[in-house]
Amino acid sequence: MILNREKGAPPLYSQVETILRTDIEHGKYNKGDSFPTENMLMEEYQVSRVTIRQAMTALSQAGYIMSRRGIGTEVTYEKIDEHMKSVISFTDEMKQHNITMNTSYCKMEKITPSTRVAMALEIPKTDFCYRLTRVRNVQGSPLVYTITYLKCVVELPLDEKYYMKSLYKFLKDTYQIVIEKGKDTLEAALPSEEVQAFLEIGPAMPVFKRVRKTYLPENEVFEYSICYYPGNRYKYTVDL
Repeated sequence: MILNREKGAPPLYSQVETILRTDIEHGKYNKGDSFPTENMLMEEYQVSRVTIRQAMTALSQAGYIMSRRGIGTEVTYEKIDEHMKSVISFTDEMKQHNITMNTSYCKMEKITPSTRVAMALEIPKTDFCYRLTRVRNVQGSPLVYTITYLKCVVELPLDEKYYMKSLYKFLKDTYQIVIEKGKDTLEAALPSEEVQAFLEIGPAMPVFKRVRKTYLPENEVFEYSICYYPGNRYKYTVDL
């Protein structure tokens, strides 16, 4: 691919990094593959060794590649593949893949629901509900932006410290609230400006949208969640 060398164009190392990152995300290089050497990339893009090293350093810091002394550079990036089997928390999803996550944004509020939310929770619009907004990160990058609405079956704290890890575990351990079943609706979409900001992606990056409703015993709706995942970092598998 020809780099843009005109005045005002992005730095060459940034252009090379973007190209290589896209190649990895689109499967040109898969996890465990040997990555091209500095010399190979210098020849392909007609740039200096310094430029290539800057691009590769950025890819390494983002978790896409790893250099091993005496072995070379290996691709470490892999889309997180979640199999739909049962209703589990995002924290538990990541544990199944031996991945450590953290919460970079968290806000808990008690609100009056919109018509859509009231219908989803099967409550009157005059009732209150809780809204929990969170961004969960993996390897330093946002992997899911979630807006969760909860029916007021108990009085929940508004302090964000209670929601930095698994919501389901907190509800079970503290209030004995156990999710009995759930329903996920899956679709692809383009991100709104809000989603772009929280996931740190551009407007052209497709997102994976998962809408979830969960139920307490006796088929009582408890949760209505909308989750957005960046399409370049997440995939979902359904066993049939």
